Amino acid sequence: MLRPLVLSSMVSAMAIPALAQDIKSELEKIGAAYTDCVAKHDGACVASLYSKDGIQVNVVGEVKTDLKATYEDYFKGGEDKIAVKVNYAQPLGNDMALAAGDVDVTFNVEPKLRQLFWSAVYVKEGGQWKIRMLTAAIKPPPPPTEANADKK
Repeated sequence: MLRPLVLSSMVSAMAIPALAQDIKSELEKIGAAYTDCVAKHDGACVASLYSKDGIQVNVVGEVKTDLKATYEDYFKGGEDKIAVKVNYAQPLGNDMALAAGDVDVTFNVEPKLRQLFWSAVYVKEGGQWKIRMLTAAIKPPPPPTEANADKK
C-alpha cells in the first residue's frame, strides 16, 4: 500500500524541477516581448503583457495601475530600451508563478544605464501568462571587499 504512495511522491518530486524549467522558459518569452515593446516605445504593447488588474510598483514605491500611460511617461522621460534576465522562476500551482531577475534600462538622458532588479507574480488569463504585479528596484552597490574595508 505504501509502495504506490512512495512511487507517486518520487514522480511528483522529479516533475517539480521540470515544471520550474518550463515556467522559466515561458516567463523568458514574456521578458523578450517586454523588451520588444519597450524598443518600439509602445506603451499599449507593454500594458498588454499585464493581466487586466495588473500593477507595477516602480523604483520609488509608487503603485501604477494605468500601465499604458505609465510607459508613455517613461518613454517621454528618456527610457529607450531594456535587457531583461530571468534569474529565478517558480510555479505556484497551475495558474500562478513568480520570478525574479535583473534588468538593464538604457535611457537617452543621463545616467544612460540604470541597473535594476525585479520580481513579478504571473497569472494565467485566457490561457496565457500575464504579469499581475511587477516590482522593480535599483541594485545596491556591491558590498566593500576586505581590501577596501581595511582602508577605512
